[in-house]
Amino acid sequence: MILVAVRDLLFRSKIDAAAQRLGVEIAHAPRDGPLAAAVEARKPSLLLADLSQPGALDALREVRALAAPPRIVGFLGHLSTDLMDEARTLGVDEVLTRGQLAGSLDRVLASVGR
Repeated sequence: MILVAVRDLLFRSKIDAAAQRLGVEIAHAPRDGPLAAAVEARKPSLLLADLSQPGALDALREVRALAAPPRIVGFLGHLSTDLMDEARTLGVDEVLTRGQLAGSLDRVLASVGR
C-alpha cells in the first residue's frame, strides 16, 4: 500500500488514475493530522510526498524516526535544488522533480507490488 501526501488536487488525480490502472492500493494522508501518525496507522510500504509543501521535511523527519519507516519518494519543483539536497541528506530514498515523477509514475507505483 502507498500513502500519498500530496495536496495538489490535479497531481493527486494523476496518481489516483495511475494507481487504479496498475491495481495498486493507495491512501491519502489526512491534511489535518501528523504524517507520522498516518504512517503508523496505515503501515504503507511506500510514502509518496510533495516536498514543496510547508513543513514537509519536518514531517518526514518524524516519519524517518519511526521504528519501521516506509520507503520515501519525494518530489518537488526543478528549481528547488537546496530543498532537494536537504531531502537527500534527511534520508528520502528517491528525490524527483515533479516532471520526473510524472514521467515515471507507473514505475514508482508499481515498485510496491500489488
